[in-house]
Amino acid sequence: MLVSQKKHSQEYEALKKEYEDFIYIVSHDLKSPMRAISNITTWIEEDLEEENTASIPENFKLLKNRVGRLENMMNALLELSRVNKLEEEYTTVNLKQFIEEVANVAVGKSTATVVINYGLSQYAIAIAVNKIQKVLTELIENALRFNTNEKKDIFVTIQETELNYEITVADNGPGILKEIEDKIFNIFYTASSKDHVETTGAGLTISKKIMQTINGDLVFNSNEMTTFKMIWPKINL
Repeated sequence: MLVSQKKHSQEYEALKKEYEDFIYIVSHDLKSPMRAISNITTWIEEDLEEENTASIPENFKLLKNRVGRLENMMNALLELSRVNKLEEEYTTVNLKQFIEEVANVAVGKSTATVVINYGLSQYAIAIAVNKIQKVLTELIENALRFNTNEKKDIFVTIQETELNYEITVADNGPGILKEIEDKIFNIFYTASSKDHVETTGAGLTISKKIMQTINGDLVFNSNEMTTFKMIWPKINL
């Protein structure tokens, strides 16, 4: 009984800390676009009073950008809050064909090269289609978004262990600095300024939570290349 109480107490403290960290991060990151909106409207007012209209169009453009960013961040929070409510319907698919279709759509008109390697005993596999598709798309789009190389290469590897399936996504981009590796799954965190790369910084947070809803995980490894691995248990239908 005491062991059970201690375990529940530890879980409660961990959840409490996670909640407090989440509230701090959200309140801190939402303040930035709100402060920018306030500043820009003040600049526009001052320009109108001084009849200096030259900079007004650019300030309106900045204003629309920050309003859009704030809206995207709120939508990301809403999406994160709904992850646990997403249906977990499993469907048997040809995983080889599925991965190729998702990669083609995610890459779109980009000239990036996608190399896919398979290490499966069979291709007909039961998966939570929508969830796996969403996370894999996010990882491939991230690999493109933050890759500054002229020739972008993405490597997708699908393999299985005795209990799990794994999809690894790696790229030849600049990589992630060691000192920020522990922050990459934080909501709204981005390694690059949002002014340089327009993103909410919520994609990896949502993706990790999605994988956890199917008793899996999304993990990051930094070797020679930036590497994310999706892991989820085998399901027999």
